[in-house]
Amino acid sequence: MTVRIPVTSKAVSFNVKQAIAPFSGLILLVSLLCLAGPPAVAQSCWSVLTYDKRGVAKSEDRCGNREADKQQKGNSLEKEIEAGELLIADPPIGTETKLERLGYKVIEKMTFGRLDTKIWLVKSPDGLPISEALKELARELPGVQLDTNDLMDLGAGPTNNAPLPFDRRAVGWGLVPNSCGQGLKLGMIDGSVDINHPALKNQRIHYQTFIKKGRKEAAFDHGTAVAVMLVGEPGIQGYPGGLLPGAELYAAGIFEYRKGKEKGNLAAMLRAINWLAEKNVQLVNLSIAGAQNKIMKLILTRLTEKKILAVAAAGNNGANAQPAWPAAHPNVLAVTAINQRLGVYQWANQGNYIDFAAPGVDIETLTRTGRKAQSGTSFAAPYITGITALHLLAGYPPDVKRIRASMQRYSKDLGQEGKDLTYGWGLVRLKPNC
Repeated sequence: MTVRIPVTSKAVSFNVKQAIAPFSGLILLVSLLCLAGPPAVAQSCWSVLTYDKRGVAKSEDRCGNREADKQQKGNSLEKEIEAGELLIADPPIGTETKLERLGYKVIEKMTFGRLDTKIWLVKSPDGLPISEALKELARELPGVQLDTNDLMDLGAGPTNNAPLPFDRRAVGWGLVPNSCGQGLKLGMIDGSVDINHPALKNQRIHYQTFIKKGRKEAAFDHGTAVAVMLVGEPGIQGYPGGLLPGAELYAAGIFEYRKGKEKGNLAAMLRAINWLAEKNVQLVNLSIAGAQNKIMKLILTRLTEKKILAVAAAGNNGANAQPAWPAAHPNVLAVTAINQRLGVYQWANQGNYIDFAAPGVDIETLTRTGRKAQSGTSFAAPYITGITALHLLAGYPPDVKRIRASMQRYSKDLGQEGKDLTYGWGLVRLKPNC
């Protein structure tokens, strides 16, 4: 049986109490993920954002271009990494002896049981350029996946000073009761979350940080805002509440303060993914963006093989930037941000990996420090996470191909006809029946 869903300007009611029959006759081409080949430093970047007293996002690269103002240009900076640190996936027997002989030191051994993966965090010899370390270990460990320990971007961008009353009517969501989403187990990887926030303290939320001991947690405003968007209690401080306030949320913090800046790294993200997998979450919201990395590819592939879905922000480095990861992984749903006029966020990444669009410009959020208008693809991602969750509640299997195909039928086409590099398939509009 084929179920035909009309694409209209109005949101379609989606009954979460009754499973929808599977689509037939749908063919979706998805890029194959290639994990083979020698390790190399990716050409795209992780851009790490900081904020001045006016809330203007600034970034810093390692090539002397300090504090490039993101309001002047949406640029793609050099890839930032943890100095001298490498990640090795599934090291074979004898690897540690070989590393010690070459002057490398194993900092941490991580076993991800649910994902059937082992990851080692390794320190390279002092004075050895990271590019040379990658080449050396590629020769010494043929066929083994390894890459740098990259730094992370929260996925938030500059916002206008005057907040705009832009809410969930754009996606047709409307108000929902505090029970909406019961039975779901969601995950998120982001900044720190204030679980004692008025909109979160009565909700089913579990928080854990994955930064190293002795370091200070960071990005509370960002992480708390995303958590409230997902599962916040309705009616707090005049806010409509989360998209799925009845869901259980596992929130992982990976950002820390270092030399006055908010930074996260890939090793922390991997620990967070493993924790979420062990907690059996069904769906993960990733409001972070960065460069392609072999170890990230591997772990995301293992995650989706375990039937855990992922939604990620498309990135805020501008139309000409390289594809942002994890959004560019073919098994991850990539989300761009649009404004009230249905125009794309001016700093959003573009590319053929973009799947869908959602509101993400001057979105009113609840943060640790109060109400705040925020912009960026990271604030658009929760809408697609919510819509993906509705499919799971309706009985869809955790199959990204089928859910992506279903969302196409709910989408309002924007930009060029059909899927395009700016909006993907367009704005998804869906009304939960709860």
